Amino acid sequence: MSKVIAWGALAWLALGQMAMAQSGEGCLAPDQLRDKDVRRHAAQLARDVCISEIEIAEHGVPWRFTVIENSKHQQGPTIFLLHDNENSAFDTALYAVRKYGGKLVALETGDSRDYQGQDPNRNFGATAQATAPCAQMRRKPAPIFTKFLTDLRGRRPGFVLTLHNNANGHTGNGGSGGISAARQSTVMKGLPAPGGGDEDDAILLAGTQPFEQNGAAQKLVAQLHKAQVNVIYEHVRPEGNDCSFSNYIVLNQLGDYYNIEAQHGHTGPQKRMLDILMGIERVKVRDRGVK
Repeated sequence: MSKVIAWGALAWLALGQMAMAQSGEGCLAPDQLRDKDVRRHAAQLARDVCISEIEIAEHGVPWRFTVIENSKHQQGPTIFLLHDNENSAFDTALYAVRKYGGKLVALETGDSRDYQGQDPNRNFGATAQATAPCAQMRRKPAPIFTKFLTDLRGRRPGFVLTLHNNANGHTGNGGSGGISAARQSTVMKGLPAPGGGDEDDAILLAGTQPFEQNGAAQKLVAQLHKAQVNVIYEHVRPEGNDCSFSNYIVLNQLGDYYNIEAQHGHTGPQKRMLDILMGIERVKVRDRGVK
């Protein structure tokens, strides 16, 4: 059974997830959930993880989340999965939780990208002023949705990590996707690496400075390029806020933001990029047997 969480219980929830994983109390079996991603990984989820299903409501919309936490190693990254139709992202996130510890937080929307007409990744913002520029946010603002997710992020390591899958190519080169290391725009700067492979497989960074003025981003790109990883840099500005997770995290200075993007079905390349990023961030491997 899912838990319906009210606004006043959000702080309790963030701590309660850790306690459940440690004690085993309140953890669900894979066959108790409707989430198809959980069911197809039932064998891997049979031990050493705590699964919970949580529901919140805002503007009359019930949002349902699946949280999977490494019950032996809670200290690890929190990985956010905001689109339920991105199977390779879920597979990679589960791989990360088992290998590095921490938890994943996945939206359950019936294998659809949007839910009740709303892209979840355009639903971040706590005030009317902040969300005013956001044309793709239908019901403004969304303080409950926003606070719920940001309260679940781990404090160690100190970065925010999401995983996404995208379509092949981009519309400017005959493809059908919108995210690509081969694409240049006023917001997104594609930075393909020598030997980086498919343009759709890349790590997205975000910052409030133009890339040319962001020394820390340039240093990280050099490290990723050396490892043959494509990069996309997103220049985030308040007046261009689109109420995405990246914009919210960066504009509110909540930590470094990473989005590991891969084309649908590119699970292997997505795992490889994740391992490289974890190495750069010095995240400890908890189980070297996880492949």
